[in-house]
Amino acid sequence: MALLDEIAEKKRALDAARPLPQEVVHGIADRFELDLTVAAAALEEIPLKRADVKAILERGSILRHRGVEEQRFVLNHRAALELMARLSFDPSGAVTERTVTAFHAVLYRGIEDEAGKYRDGPPKDDPAETAPDPAKLRVSMSALSTWMRKSDAGPDTAFEAHHRLSAIRPFHAGNRATALLLCNLILNRAGYPPVVVQADDRGLYLDLVERAWSVGDKTPFRDLMMRFLSQSLDFCLEAAGKGDGEADGGEAP
Repeated sequence: MALLDEIAEKKRALDAARPLPQEVVHGIADRFELDLTVAAAALEEIPLKRADVKAILERGSILRHRGVEEQRFVLNHRAALELMARLSFDPSGAVTERTVTAFHAVLYRGIEDEAGKYRDGPPKDDPAETAPDPAKLRVSMSALSTWMRKSDAGPDTAFEAHHRLSAIRPFHAGNRATALLLCNLILNRAGYPPVVVQADDRGLYLDLVERAWSVGDKTPFRDLMMRFLSQSLDFCLEAAGKGDGEADGGEAP
């Protein structure tokens, strides 16, 4: 069975299991919050281990004797996920350029003066300086916004939006984490769980994201994201079957 068919079948099974008990929903949400935040921190090269992220999230405040900005990113990412959840339950509102800047503003609040603002030079995650000219950002973001307004929520739209935003790289920092927030919002609005970039797949993910915009070959990137989505559906189905959000002892999908 093709992966796309498997995903459709798993989505039907998850829909049939809904509504899930509240304790299951909370368990799944907590697990994704941790895994998504760990992934975002790693992709933005923030030197925190999984145990550190877990401790910061559990405490909900800045810990002593550790980097303040790194910890603030963790707490801000939680706030960005909360924003994503609110927007997911408001399907009447369009996902636009303002959605993207809102995510970035929350993510880098208290960390970067440019939070929510477009860069005026090369992004710091682009050492080869291949990012588009800052003078073209507003036109590119406006085009992305128009395209998202016209597109139906679903995996293909989510992954294409991720690709397009990654190609534009509109911010000085945080483009990777923001692209994933946008992608997962679109997935959530279509009734899918979020995709998680696990540590073992991080290098491949970064390579395929770059390949998609540098040479125009998007198929490997799309296939990888589909695999991530299939894994997330597996986790949700297993958690639902066990009656809790802790499907296994390792990392979520």
